[in-house]
Amino acid sequence: MKKITKISNTPISLIDYGRRLWRYKHLIFSFALKDFKAKYAQTRMGALWMVIQPIIALVIFSLFFGELIPLETGDVPYPAFAFSGMILWYFFTALVYNSGTSLINAQELLGKVYFPKLILPFSKALLNSVEVLVSFLLLLILLLIYDITLDIRLLLFPLVVFMILCIGLCIGIWLSAISIKNRDLQHLIPYVLNYGIWLTPVFYPTTVIPEQYRELMYYVNPIATTIDFFRFILFGSTFHWNYLLSFLIVGVALLIGVIYFKKAEKNAADYV
Repeated sequence: MKKITKISNTPISLIDYGRRLWRYKHLIFSFALKDFKAKYAQTRMGALWMVIQPIIALVIFSLFFGELIPLETGDVPYPAFAFSGMILWYFFTALVYNSGTSLINAQELLGKVYFPKLILPFSKALLNSVEVLVSFLLLLILLLIYDITLDIRLLLFPLVVFMILCIGLCIGIWLSAISIKNRDLQHLIPYVLNYGIWLTPVFYPTTVIPEQYRELMYYVNPIATTIDFFRFILFGSTFHWNYLLSFLIVGVALLIGVIYFKKAEKNAADYV
């Protein structure tokens, strides 16, 4: 007989909450599939948009910063350099926005059926992970066109995905829990993300940043660290491993965010 989860106002431990997440894990795939169909099913191009959108962005960046305002990227062709940063940045922004608005956008479910609400941002992350894998395959084709040789470091790519997932979900989970009562964040999130790309070495090399500010950027902006780590994997560029210390803060913030989200979800149905 299937075990029935009892609903009560008694706080549950983080471990018990994790067990409930595992028990309802099938909902992550169900919600992700639902989002996929909602996003692509009614379009003429369908899932091809996962290919078309990054290609259009690559062409725009390559024409503007590769031709009109040339940036020095060493031995790495600019389109390959820019695309390696773009796919991680758009993965991150999709994670933050989609997971950050996941509770509000699922208001029709919150008061009708019980499930651990953390499943909602996780399902968004699953769909975004599929999209970044498609972009990664496009990047591999681009590297093949430019005859860029890859080595065993490429096996570290899942670690890069994991790093972006941690950062994106950390911010998204906090935003999702806070925005239950503060709806203004729905409008603020896209605005901040649109300008955040200028503070991250996505389309430009870190050598553009004055050296005295460079380390501060890496420690404050772990996305910059992750992009540089990814370029180290692909192109063998210099990477300072001490920059990874910034992820200690990300890990702590993510854990605290999950605890706060767990408390906030109890009253989510009263506000959405």
